[in-house]
Amino acid sequence: MDLDGSVTILTGASGGIGQAIARHLAERRGRLVLVARRPGPLAEVAQAVGAGGGEAVTVVGDVADPDTARAAVAAATGHFGRIDTLVNAAGYGPPQPLVDLTKPAWDATIGSCLTGAYLMTRAALPTLLAAGRGRVVNVSSIAGKVAEANRTAYCAAKWGLEGFSAALRHEVGGTGIRVHVLNPAAVATGWWDTTDDPQPARVLERMLTPDDVARTLVWTLTQPDHLQIDEVVLRSTTSPWAP
Repeated sequence: MDLDGSVTILTGASGGIGQAIARHLAERRGRLVLVARRPGPLAEVAQAVGAGGGEAVTVVGDVADPDTARAAVAAATGHFGRIDTLVNAAGYGPPQPLVDLTKPAWDATIGSCLTGAYLMTRAALPTLLAAGRGRVVNVSSIAGKVAEANRTAYCAAKWGLEGFSAALRHEVGGTGIRVHVLNPAAVATGWWDTTDDPQPARVLERMLTPDDVARTLVWTLTQPDHLQIDEVVLRSTTSPWAP
């Protein structure tokens, strides 16, 4: 896939992995629809995309809301005339023992990590099918393959995203649409500053970086189709969360 000037809908774009993906696509003169809940940080990312050689429009909303998905697709087709790639990078999942996990926290995790991917993909798929080409990239986690204590909601969401991606891959086979999954081990983002996770802060320097994930996404999208890269697992050789 030639990323020069390509059109991408990117969720979770206001920080962390999503922000890094936006910057790396901007270097390829990418045209992006940036989706996130926080308008201030989202506007800053859009500005960085423009400064980095790309072009961006923003959609403020929760990916678990069907209206957000519809607005993102309308922004892509209205501003840029097409969709080449959908990147579902939104995610949420604070660690909690199951006995302390509230229904709102469960719903927020499933909504961000799984329902959002379903809604965004369902909304974008008719445009991709009509074009006879395109990519869907679901940013999952090693937690979608290796279970952890105190991560019941997050593991359930990410394991669900794995199944969703595999089923979708079969469903769109032969249509020109490819479905990829990225499974990074722990990534050093600002999220770790907001959590009560018992892991010591010093291990942050041993984790993957958001740029590691962004570079892997760009690499995945630019490989020839005949290689059939359906899934990429990103391991850190020193990370305590690497399988």
